[in-house]
Amino acid sequence: MTAQNEISSVNDFTRESTRGPNFATARYIDASSAGLVGDGRTNNTAVLQSLLGSGDRTIHIPAGDYVTDAFEIPPNTALLLDSGVILRDSGHLGPEQRLVNIETANVYISGYGAKVLGDRDAYPPGEQRHGVLIWGAKNVVIQGLESSENAGDGFYIGGPTGQPADNILLDGCLASENRRQGLSITSARNVDVVDSQFQSTHGTAPQFGIDLEPNTPDDFLDHILILRPSTLENVGGGIAIYLENLTANSYPIDIEILEHLSQSESPPLATLGSPYVPGTIQYTKASTVPPPQSSAQP
Repeated sequence: MTAQNEISSVNDFTRESTRGPNFATARYIDASSAGLVGDGRTNNTAVLQSLLGSGDRTIHIPAGDYVTDAFEIPPNTALLLDSGVILRDSGHLGPEQRLVNIETANVYISGYGAKVLGDRDAYPPGEQRHGVLIWGAKNVVIQGLESSENAGDGFYIGGPTGQPADNILLDGCLASENRRQGLSITSARNVDVVDSQFQSTHGTAPQFGIDLEPNTPDDFLDHILILRPSTLENVGGGIAIYLENLTANSYPIDIEILEHLSQSESPPLATLGSPYVPGTIQYTKASTVPPPQSSAQP
């Protein structure tokens, strides 16, 4: 498939995804009367986890500032977040805890104008308190969501050995003012990152907008498409592809970064690793500067 045909295919896929999840749920819940308190102070962890239950639910959450500890999203869950929803870090995450955890199959989040908001200043130096963790999960769609001010990464996509995240879409997302990375991808297959912005990363190296960096020789970077990304004012640079943990015997990489816009950072693209790592990398720059990103639904 040519790059242009693949872009067309991904555009069609993202348009289809805006219509809703590609899986059914057994129950619809309007959380407006479920006991959530969006005052920016009350801890909502117990209520939120009760709302999510064991999954198989579509949950609508109205605008509000909801403080929470770490929580997990169960399988077959669709979260419909109104514009103005803030899922705010309580400031009580442990050194290895992440705020929003997706480690299962079939999760859909519509979050245009909504935020996952960390509390990076509440934590000592460190890099693992991510905003959104997608770990060994399958069939995950996140649209329009911001994940910012986390004491780790805004978004992290990976998985344990032999279980890469698979079939993941980030569409129209934003990551800003995170400590380590806007987005890390360490082990994944069939990932599309479309029309998303990663900016102002600072605090803990490598401080890139996007970092593609396997942790072991058995990790995957297979069919990773990053389409029309915007990276801005990240201290380390725009996009890093660090492959030093892969070997000639690793699964072949397949990475496409197309129409990348990098502003006020250096370098726009950094690569590191053995020339014997099998596979391909394709990279193109944006030909024009797009208008500022809006969090309104297209």
